[in-house]
Formats: sequence, structure tokens, C-alpha cells
Amino acid sequence: MVIVKKLPDNRWKEFRDLRLEALKTDPIAFGSSYEEEVGLPKEAWIKRIKNVIFAFSNDKPIGMATYVFKSKAKTRHIANIFGVYVRQEFRGMGVGEKLVESAISSIRKNRSIIKINLNVNPEQKAAVKLYERYGFKAVGLLKKDLHVNGKFYDELMMEKMV
Repeated sequence: MVIVKKLPDNRWKEFRDLRLEALKTDPIAFGSSYEEEVGLPKEAWIKRIKNVIFAFSNDKPIGMATYVFKSKAKTRHIANIFGVYVRQEFRGMGVGEKLVESAISSIRKNRSIIKINLNVNPEQKAAVKLYERYGFKAVGLLKKDLHVNGKFYDELMMEKMV
């Protein structure tokens, strides 16, 4: 049984390990890299964990999604989802759906939010389909937005009104 919830600060190492695994396993899915994050201090992981929801199986994190609210006066009506990852052995079991549902539900609690943005590598076809199932629409394509291992990748910009 998969449960989605927050991870307490004192379990920050589990977050770090899952995030670093994600960056190593699927480098074309993220704007950051393993090399950039592996040396982050404990304080950085504890600060970041507050915006992350996790999927658990047997009390072990198997997936995660991050959501943030924009804070500038002109854009504080927008939330962003990013850093969505599910461990390989749990893919195709509805874990991604639970994470996206939970992120959207958490975002909706903030009554000032009217739109959710995200970017996804269009080569991540399962991720694109997942977001489309939850009402995200493609609104643009950023050409050659990521550079990973000597190759350029586009980023599909998607949004959903809440």
C-alpha cells in the first residue's frame, strides 16, 4: 500500500538519498544534476524538504514531488510543480498519480493560486501523459533548454488552471 505524506525534517537523509538517486537515474528529467547537489549541506536538505511530498511503501520513500508558490506580487497566484520522481521498481503502479493528485490538492488549499506551471522533458512520455491526465496543457516548447552528457533536450511548458 502506498501512502503519500510529508517527511519530517529528522529524516532529511532519506530525502537526500532519493533526490540523488533521481538525479543519477533520470538525469534528463531534471534541471539540476547529481554533481551540483551531492555536496549540499544538511541545512539545505532540511530547508528543501518542507516543499516536498513523498510516496511511501513500508515507511520507505519511493517517490516524491515538489511544489512551491511564487512570492512576487505579480506572480503569487502561480504555483510550480517540479522534481517528480518515482523509483523504477514502483513505476506503472499509480504512484506518480498519487503524488500529482496530492500536490494539486495541497496547492488548492492556497486560495490565491489560480494556476499551476511545470516543465517536462518531452522525451519523458509517461510523465507528459500523466500531467495531461490531470488537466495540464502544453503551452510552449523551450528548445535546447537542458544540456546533459553532451546532448541538448527541449522542455515542454505545461500549465493547469485550478
